[in-house]
Amino acid sequence: MTADRSVVIGLDGRVGRIVLNRPHRHNAQTPQMWRELREAVDELVSDPDVRVLLVTGAGPSFSSGLDLDERLPGGLLHETATSDIDAATDAIKEHQANFRRWCEAPVPVVAAVHGTTIGAGLQLALSADIRFVANEAVLSIPEVSLGLIPDLGASVDLPRLVGLERALDLILTGRRFNGREAVELGLALRSVPAAELEEAALGYATALAQHSRLALGKAKSATRETDPVANLAYAARAQAECVKDVFGRGV
Repeated sequence: MTADRSVVIGLDGRVGRIVLNRPHRHNAQTPQMWRELREAVDELVSDPDVRVLLVTGAGPSFSSGLDLDERLPGGLLHETATSDIDAATDAIKEHQANFRRWCEAPVPVVAAVHGTTIGAGLQLALSADIRFVANEAVLSIPEVSLGLIPDLGASVDLPRLVGLERALDLILTGRRFNGREAVELGLALRSVPAAELEEAALGYATALAQHSRLALGKAKSATRETDPVANLAYAARAQAECVKDVFGRGV
């Protein structure tokens, strides 16, 4: 992928890097970025040597949310407002699938979150599996204060991470909080000074990448399954596959 794209990728050993690449707009998101994000995930996980994905944002912010130009004719918000409800719903579902593609990826996703991380920016970080966040980051889910709702995954991820009451507090008030509070709330694994964020997140991702890709992916998928019966059924089959992979060679 070339540098003029809004998402660029790279490799650091067994860690696949995904970089949101609109620093001049604080990585404000567009449907094109979401399509490129899906393409980036698919390209990286097609490499059998990639065992972890690390997502970061170029420039001063992880992502400031949806690009405000999407309000203009031809933009996402304008098209949604002028379409009938069924057509708009179908379009939003397609955007959700692109946006959350890495939830289905067969490897864990680590997000390194810094600077302004608002709205769709925070929803993107929440959809990763593990989050490292800068102490000084500014985070918020402000959609309700704008007359909208978070539709890209916060309604799924926030209750799972912090419980229903705290999730509703963050969504209904849209209040801002920093990286330290994100850890206190349970939204991030670790909070570090911004200057140390890249090293900390990459070090963690690199350590994970020493493990079996099969075991990493199966453990991720089992943990994301919320139904207990389905979870145990999945874990049983996944364990059988892992045992066969580890101990069945040459048998």
